[in-house]
Amino acid sequence: MIFNKGKYFAFGLMILLSSIYSLNVKADNPFVASASSTTVAIGEQIQITFELNGNGRNFQAPSFVNFSVLSGPSQSSSMQIYNGSVSQTLSYTYIIQSTKEGVFKIGPAMIEASGQKFQSNVLTITVVKGNNKPQAQGGNQQKSGGNETDATAMEKNVFLKASIDKSNVYRGQGIVVTYKLYTRVQLVNYQLSKLPALEGFFSQEITMPQQPQFRGEVLNGVKYNVADIKKVVLFPQRSGALSVDPMKGEVVARVQVKRKSQGRNPLEEFFNDPFFGNNVQDIKVNLSSETLKINVKELPSSAPSTFNGAVGKFTMTASVDKKEMKAHDAINLKIKVVGKGNIKLIDPPKIDFPPDFETYDPKINANVTATETGVNGTKTFEYLVIPRNAGEYKITVSGLTYFDLDKNKYETQPGSEFLLKVAKGDETTTTTVSGVSKSDVQFIGKDIRFIKTTIPVFALNQSAFYDSSLFYILLVIPAFLFFLLIIFRKRYMELQSNVTLLKSRKANTIAMKRLKVAKKFLSQNQSTEFLDEMFKALWGFVSDKLQMPVSELSKENVSTVLATKNVSAESVKLFIEALDACEMARFARSIASSNEDIYKKGIEVISKLEEEIG
Repeated sequence: MIFNKGKYFAFGLMILLSSIYSLNVKADNPFVASASSTTVAIGEQIQITFELNGNGRNFQAPSFVNFSVLSGPSQSSSMQIYNGSVSQTLSYTYIIQSTKEGVFKIGPAMIEASGQKFQSNVLTITVVKGNNKPQAQGGNQQKSGGNETDATAMEKNVFLKASIDKSNVYRGQGIVVTYKLYTRVQLVNYQLSKLPALEGFFSQEITMPQQPQFRGEVLNGVKYNVADIKKVVLFPQRSGALSVDPMKGEVVARVQVKRKSQGRNPLEEFFNDPFFGNNVQDIKVNLSSETLKINVKELPSSAPSTFNGAVGKFTMTASVDKKEMKAHDAINLKIKVVGKGNIKLIDPPKIDFPPDFETYDPKINANVTATETGVNGTKTFEYLVIPRNAGEYKITVSGLTYFDLDKNKYETQPGSEFLLKVAKGDETTTTTVSGVSKSDVQFIGKDIRFIKTTIPVFALNQSAFYDSSLFYILLVIPAFLFFLLIIFRKRYMELQSNVTLLKSRKANTIAMKRLKVAKKFLSQNQSTEFLDEMFKALWGFVSDKLQMPVSELSKENVSTVLATKNVSAESVKLFIEALDACEMARFARSIASSNEDIYKKGIEVISKLEEEIG
């Protein structure tokens, strides 16, 4: 029990001494820069910390010339409560690396706090050759074998891995490629910087969640958090040895590192214990997956003539919207392919149309879904056909041949035949089709005109517009309007440049706006606000109208200037009475006029002054 009390007493004493030490150090400047070491060898890392005693914003880091920035800034904050007093500390941490020998200075950082701008002290770093740094200043360096917070050491804690579901396939067979992100540390952000080149492949993206969904997975005896970040189905378009280039990206890993002690400070060593928590540091790590090798086999050479590159498993149906019609009526022929495989790459089957039929390029529509099991969906080919002559005709659709991966052989879906009866149509009208390849069909029945056998009659147009009076009037009007615009703009610019004159011209408008606001306060029984607006309206009007600065506004000065403007003594008296009424209403409410009377008197005096001053 005595031991526990002594332990708590020592713990409290250390907190008190630490607070006093911190206050003494930061009494002059609350923003201090420090380095984990001031003497390092070339290639070694240094932790630079900018610490503010309080809360700040708009941090501006210095330029780390002659150093390479590995990570940062990593922001952290802490709070202490002592005897009811709360103190806060804000710090920004960088990890930099020395690149060449010499003595270098790191300039001050800037930050805003309590309405002031503070700058930190200048740091001097000595970089020497080899590992000649004094041990007193570098007893605990941050190396990949120690804390493992540099980017190189992080590669085994966070990395990108690509995998395929099969590596030996036929040409046209689907391959599912999965890119996984493995991590043993907390990730703040990740992004893809380079997608893999897919030369020799047709690709179909698999829809992924916007946010990675992490799960546990053991790899080589080590447990990781793993998320699938990209999946794609690839269809090789040629045989031989093909490769999928790496996908590259970068992540920001947030790790905990111990605060580096400067010297042998027992207080710092005590609070560096994990019991009090570690500093948080953000490190950018570049990621790259491995290159994938795929062996693509050529399809068997015994393919039927109806084979057009389909690999997978498919069914095909064909239909026409009608089998009896008149000449020049349009027919829709629809072919639908359903199945699983490289469905987007399937070409339309061969179709034999009668020579008397006008045909157009098909409208193709594919609706497919890509999943981890492959690509499946439908693909339709819609043909527009127009028979031009009456009779009985036959349309033949050839079968669809595909390579069945399950049976490892070619399979053929049967084709279709359609017998059409075309009756005689109206020869004076034809079907017009837009948006098709044979646009000349639109002019059938109209491209030949009958020869006129009579002598045409030509008439002279007596009402010529050119050289008429209206012609010259319309010719002059634009030039006249242009000159008017120049004169108007010049006058407008003169008024805008003379701000005083402009304010004088707008004095009445501004005063009326203020009176409108005062009327609103009057209707809401807000007497104080009403009187303030009345004062602004009266004094603001004479200030703008008489071009008098606010500093010279007084009843005597205004009365004198109004008299020089040939304003009647009655109007001047009315203006002074309006001001007195406002003052009386504010300071002697019991004997003051009503607000309604003050408002009416204000409108009256402003109107009279505007009329007399002009």
